Amino acid sequence: MRGHEENYSYLCAALRARAARFYTWEELSSLARGGFESLKSEFLEGRYSESYRSQLLSSLSSPLRKIELAIMFEITRRLRSAHLKAQGEPHELMSVVLSQADLHNFRIILRRFVSKGSHQEQEYLWHLYGDLPREFFKNLWESDSITMARERIYLFGNPRGAILDSALAVLQTSKNLILAERELILNYIGYYETSISKFPNKNGAIVKEYLGRLVDLWNLNLWLKQRIGAEESRSSADYLQGGAWINPKDLSNAKVITDVIRWTPWYKAVRTKTFNSTMEFQWHIQREFWRWQISLFRKDPLGFEVPFGYIAKALAEWSNLNIIAIGTAFRLNSDKIIGRLIPTK
Repeated sequence: MRGHEENYSYLCAALRARAARFYTWEELSSLARGGFESLKSEFLEGRYSESYRSQLLSSLSSPLRKIELAIMFEITRRLRSAHLKAQGEPHELMSVVLSQADLHNFRIILRRFVSKGSHQEQEYLWHLYGDLPREFFKNLWESDSITMARERIYLFGNPRGAILDSALAVLQTSKNLILAERELILNYIGYYETSISKFPNKNGAIVKEYLGRLVDLWNLNLWLKQRIGAEESRSSADYLQGGAWINPKDLSNAKVITDVIRWTPWYKAVRTKTFNSTMEFQWHIQREFWRWQISLFRKDPLGFEVPFGYIAKALAEWSNLNIIAIGTAFRLNSDKIIGRLIPTK
């Protein structure tokens, strides 16, 4: 926490001005239709030019990898800079929301130890706008076993590492990724609920709903995996408590998923659509999560909605530019690329 005074007025004004640097939906669509060479030109001369030009000095990366690295460095820089501008309450609440970087990386580490194939030679593009540094994740990624990874977590000495350590312990004994992820989410929520409890106001309530929606997402995905008989879901895992909108008891009794989400904000994602696969359904639910976060940016101009929405806009741009880069590099149909983008309007 940097000082005790709130600086919402200054912070929100600064972030609204900075948000003008994000690509509009029309600009993203144009990049998707322009092809990979056009995208490279945009990165060379446009808003990501500084980060991209620094990657051009490396002969070890492919053209696609250079763009991916440029996106990572630029978005990470913007988010860290925004966080440094906050003081008091917004700084603490932003710390909770930005900790999703660590959660994302924790999940990658868990999957690294259940992967049956060979591990990728290139280092994973970590999300580094949270609390833990690249060194922490790199050392775990290079560990030969779960035991070695847990020892390195202990030696690193950061209390946030215990969130992952507990999940790795479950994975080590159960060999079940779903059970390990359940432990991960449970401990992650528990760790940051203490920070949120300091702010019993509508700003704290926004972050509390964010964590609750993470629980909703996990529970919905578990329901789907159990219904399609995914191998990893055969070991019974209980639904998590503490969701924002979905009652675990209702979910466990549901035969049709829409019966559970019909009277919740999640229903917006599915009410006018027909899905051909569970993956398609999951994508629309995830996209609705992003839509809600981004929409907050234009709510209370002097509240936590602005920094929260700014973070969502930044991460959506990271995802969208990566989708465009990969899609154009492999010459996928532009309409299909655009169809996978997170709405930013």
